[in-house]
Amino acid sequence: MIFLFILFNSFLYAELQDSAQVLQKIKIIPKDSIVIIKDSTSINNSLIKDSISINRSNIVNDSIDFIENFKFNEENDIFYEQLIESKLTFADAITYDISLDTLEAEVQFQSLFASFEFLDSLSLDDEYKRIEYNMVLNASIDYYQNKSVTINRLESPLSMALFKEKLEAYFYKQQLEDVEFVDETVEFIDGHIPITFNSKVARNVKYFSSNGAKKGVQMWLNRINKYKKIMLPILEEEGVPPEIFYVSVIESGLNPIALSYAQALGPWQFIASTGKIYGLEKNWFIDERRDFIKSTYAAARYLKDLKKIFDKVNPEDLNGENWYLALAAYNCGASRVLKEIKRSNSTNFWDLNRLPGQTRNYVPKILAIFLINKNPEKYGFIIKNEPDLEWIIKKIDKQVSFNQISDITKVSPKELLIFNPEIKRGIIQPRASEKYYNLRLPKSYDYTTFDSLYLLLNEQSAKSLLIVEHIVKRGESLSRISSKYKVKIQDITSMNNISAKNYLQPGQKLQIPTQGYDEYVKSLISSSSSTKVYHTVKSGDTLSEIANQYKTSIKKIKKWNGIREIDNVIYLGKKLIIYTSVKNIDKINKNSNKEISYKVKYGDSLSKISYKYGVRVTDIRKWNGLKDDLIKVGQNLIIKTKN
Repeated sequence: MIFLFILFNSFLYAELQDSAQVLQKIKIIPKDSIVIIKDSTSINNSLIKDSISINRSNIVNDSIDFIENFKFNEENDIFYEQLIESKLTFADAITYDISLDTLEAEVQFQSLFASFEFLDSLSLDDEYKRIEYNMVLNASIDYYQNKSVTINRLESPLSMALFKEKLEAYFYKQQLEDVEFVDETVEFIDGHIPITFNSKVARNVKYFSSNGAKKGVQMWLNRINKYKKIMLPILEEEGVPPEIFYVSVIESGLNPIALSYAQALGPWQFIASTGKIYGLEKNWFIDERRDFIKSTYAAARYLKDLKKIFDKVNPEDLNGENWYLALAAYNCGASRVLKEIKRSNSTNFWDLNRLPGQTRNYVPKILAIFLINKNPEKYGFIIKNEPDLEWIIKKIDKQVSFNQISDITKVSPKELLIFNPEIKRGIIQPRASEKYYNLRLPKSYDYTTFDSLYLLLNEQSAKSLLIVEHIVKRGESLSRISSKYKVKIQDITSMNNISAKNYLQPGQKLQIPTQGYDEYVKSLISSSSSTKVYHTVKSGDTLSEIANQYKTSIKKIKKWNGIREIDNVIYLGKKLIIYTSVKNIDKINKNSNKEISYKVKYGDSLSKISYKYGVRVTDIRKWNGLKDDLIKVGQNLIIKTKN
């Protein structure tokens, strides 16, 4: 069964000759349809948008047929359904990227890389699945790194992953004669990590100060003071050396939503399983790995536990050098470091030469950024500190959105995310076990009217179809339920804290996160001044004309009706939801309820005419005293038009 094929690697997309070029070829095959963009070096933006055609519904239908014919067991269903969903997301990401829709491209890429954590867990024990998964993963990384047009590689959640790869490539290419040899110095201070300066640290300092890395490192340095004030007291409380702070700088560039290709997330780059061990919750609404306070507590405790392992191996350490081993284990795992200690018969980090290359360079990177921050001018940096994060707490006792909070505080949703990075979807949901959610709001705003306005906010609830409860029936699978509600399997498993490999039991209750368009619509309009009407699309209608008629915008009409930003096609007979003022409706009705005379043309029928004017056949018969559907060319018919 043919489903979505994206030609991976060398024949997925032609080489981009420079950053201004778009992909020369995308081949998508739903059934027998082939869409090709040829030689598009000079194609302008609008042409690209008009030329791209991805028939998602055909692809999904073919994919579901494929899955239903491939039923070795439930796990196969889930893996292939998710694989297809990831390919569709990849196709969407490319489409938005070459259409120069920067924001939507980034959203799609984040969703794509988030899906890989799910695929990875489903393909561990199957070689063929692993091959298919790796093809999608490698092609996605290749496109994101090398061919994307819109991605800001400095600000992107995946920016640190790109930076780390460049750093490893830099050291891999270095020849022996390029390495600068320096006299080793070590500074020991009680309660601190030893500060070593040697050739390995020196070459990291050199790279961080080079033109290729300097812009990104400057951004980290500007953030350090802001997050240091928050994180250092936590590290001190946990009894961890203050230099541990620089692990978060190297791991994420102090970007709370930083994401790696291996799905490590947040300032300290926890993978989901380790985060769970250290109390970091992850569900459909939140991911505490992204929170700069909660994840710092977790990282401090994790590193203390790793240090205890190596204190048992090397109990004679008096200078804190076991912290180097703990840091190495943070990067590649304790068992890998213990194995290398046993092989080399040494507990000195600098002697462990068979650790992975990234791990051997991990401690030097941390020491290098520490030294640069200690004396930035020496290395060509001028620090411009970002504003401190200072906040007040407001207790939220109902489900509301960032947009709603923004409306009553004038704090932008983007700023709300900076202060509350654990909130994934811009929706605040108090935990079932807690009465309130403690929302951080920037201290610099005036909140004197917050409490009274907050009481007026409508709660987002199951009534608005944001969350619905599904009772599992006999024989139902996650893939069938996800298809029914048009949501991703990983969203269902995340929402219900279950594994994709779990078998569902009849009668089991699942919370399903749906799109919740009703509530989103309410947040875009004022119920006191607007009312909901339906507009039936007629021949010649365009979104622009409809928007003008109802004194609204194309963007709002798209939001109200679930039409994607890049889509501008509407179909005859489609009923569009419109919110407009009562005064405007009266004006439209006065102009709309008109009686016109229509002259029948060759090929006309009552059904065609009714479709054209958005009226019923029975009404045309009634208005014209017709007993049946027979009409003649040249006959005049009365049509009473209305919107």
